[in-house]
Amino acid sequence: MLEFSHIIYEVVIWLFLLYGSAVAIIYGWIGIYALGAVSKYKKENTFTDYSIIAANPNAPTFSIIAPAYNEGMTIVENVRSLLSLYYHNLEIIIVNDGSKDDSIQKLIEAYDLESMAYFIQGKIETNKVRGVYKSKNPAFKKLIVVDKENGGKADALNVGVNISSGEYLVCIDVDCILEQDAILKLAKPFLEQTDKKYIACGGVIRLANNCVIENGKVISVNMPRTLLGRTQALEYIRAFVLGRMAWSRASGLILISGAFGVFDRKIVLACGGYDKNTVGEDMELVVRMRKYMEERNEPYEVLTIPDPLCWTEVPETKDILKKQRNRWMRGTIETLWKHRKMMFNPKYGKLGMISLPYWFFFEFLGPLVEFSGYIIFIIFLLLGIISWSFFSVLFALVISMGFLYSIYAILVDLVSYQVYTKRKDFFALIATAFSEPFYFHPIVVKAGVSGFIDYFRKSHGWGEMTRQGFNQSTQNLPLKERISVILQEGLKRFGILAVIFFILFLIGIGAELLWYQYSFPTLDTSIIIAPLLSENILFAFKLILLTGIIYLILSLVKETWAKILTTGVFLTVIVTQYILFLYFTETHNLLGSELLYYSKNEIKQVLQASGMLNFKNFALMGILIVASFIPLWLAGKSSFKSIYTGITLLGIGLLAFFVPSFLLDTKVLKSANEFNQNAAKSKWIYFFKSNEDSFINEHPEISEFLGNP
Repeated sequence: MLEFSHIIYEVVIWLFLLYGSAVAIIYGWIGIYALGAVSKYKKENTFTDYSIIAANPNAPTFSIIAPAYNEGMTIVENVRSLLSLYYHNLEIIIVNDGSKDDSIQKLIEAYDLESMAYFIQGKIETNKVRGVYKSKNPAFKKLIVVDKENGGKADALNVGVNISSGEYLVCIDVDCILEQDAILKLAKPFLEQTDKKYIACGGVIRLANNCVIENGKVISVNMPRTLLGRTQALEYIRAFVLGRMAWSRASGLILISGAFGVFDRKIVLACGGYDKNTVGEDMELVVRMRKYMEERNEPYEVLTIPDPLCWTEVPETKDILKKQRNRWMRGTIETLWKHRKMMFNPKYGKLGMISLPYWFFFEFLGPLVEFSGYIIFIIFLLLGIISWSFFSVLFALVISMGFLYSIYAILVDLVSYQVYTKRKDFFALIATAFSEPFYFHPIVVKAGVSGFIDYFRKSHGWGEMTRQGFNQSTQNLPLKERISVILQEGLKRFGILAVIFFILFLIGIGAELLWYQYSFPTLDTSIIIAPLLSENILFAFKLILLTGIIYLILSLVKETWAKILTTGVFLTVIVTQYILFLYFTETHNLLGSELLYYSKNEIKQVLQASGMLNFKNFALMGILIVASFIPLWLAGKSSFKSIYTGITLLGIGLLAFFVPSFLLDTKVLKSANEFNQNAAKSKWIYFFKSNEDSFINEHPEISEFLGNP
């Protein structure tokens, strides 16, 4: 057992070392490549006269699209900020996404808007447009306001895409603040494009938290007051100044921030616009646009420029931050899954061979690998197999690399267009780099894992979580209908619990077979597989039937009681299954009714003699309980969409009671020795049968009632 633990330890350590080495190499490359990209951009643009672009009537036309939902408090000022942008060929489209407040009325009054007939050029399917408004005042001729039925951000952006007339689309959040020369700086790369078509472009996004803002302009830049805000300021520097710039230079960028990005309108329309069925619509659109260009073998680029062009507010409470990162993780999974056929497909060039694999292995799997590292560390700690000297060196190395990478990002930001010019802000960022691994990073990892779980619960038919509102919705129904509804919902919820229990129970059977092979190499497991599987599966289905009946009866009284009891029964059976077969392998005896006749000291003596009472086994038992409880607990919070799975499992459980025992006997097993025969038995069935016989023998009246002699 100890040797096996160390083998597992070595394998796990090497896997994590290989993954960590890959991370270090990738981020080392990003750091070097980003510095070259930033230096080159600064050299080429230091003496650029943007007034020439501003005065050029042939400059490309841009359409700013800003979705707005219940922004009545600030929408007038935000629109005024957009109207003050320095650019000639510009239209500003505000899409009111079915706001329930007075947003549209405030815009009509502030900008003297009137409803008008407007030709919608695009053909992307969207929710209904209620009206299109333009101003009577020539000073606001760039402004177009669209009022539509609520459909979400992606749907609102698609309406803007349909109505727009510009060559390029600037998609922003309406509460973001753009630098007044932002469009001028974005226009320059599109004017310079030659053989390669620029299909999308983004700029650096900075934090508006704690900054002084007047009339839609940032007039004084300050660091966020909270540690959570400052950590995100550092994170945005790493993401935009290093990550986005490196991937842009390597032609591997697949993400333009939804807060501020520019897209080629013709290609957006050809690709069908934003996907309304994903929460990561910005990333998904860029991937789809790149796929479109790759399939047509047209040269193209997706780029980022290091200018700070947009200011946005970031969460400064843990709850909001967790929801944001949860959504980011779900968006990443949705995009990777939707475009999985491009992964490692040479037909799609760097997109399929480099960009998507990077996002899968490091952006998607990163939080999951880190979280699993925490769990494995606790397991190894309980098992007492950690090499503390090796752990200390590795821990110091990982923390140091993270810290140095953050410091490097701050220094590269100084080279580019650093906005935190105060000395105290610089030192605040340095101090934040020290605290981030211990404060901010665990929050983000937890939110990422939560997003991973939420995605699969929703996309694989785990159904909606049933809350107390269910009982409230049925309390006014007639008794017969109320019972019918409760039983149907109970079948849906019990179905998922029973499926998870059955899977965990099968894993236990597999573990028993593997343990026999490991502990008794000379044992011919081929003769015990069939009876062991059949007996245990029949037992599992019988238990599912009996537990299901109790669950449905209890759910008529209180759903929580039914769930707690069922989870407890299933967990006890799964864990005890391991105890029963391990006891057999150690003592070569099946555990039955004799357990009731042993005193505590006698049981302890037997277990000590078998070597089962040690710290490592207790630790393994704790791990087994947790590993079994978590999926059962998650299943208890969900349900299937239909009752058929629950009904099917209960039906099979009923049939299991009518399967005659002689069908499970095999001629080969009858001629085997006693140990093989006992190994092939279901340890749970023997335990129950033994205790049942003992109880009946102690109560002759029961035997007489059953008609036994």
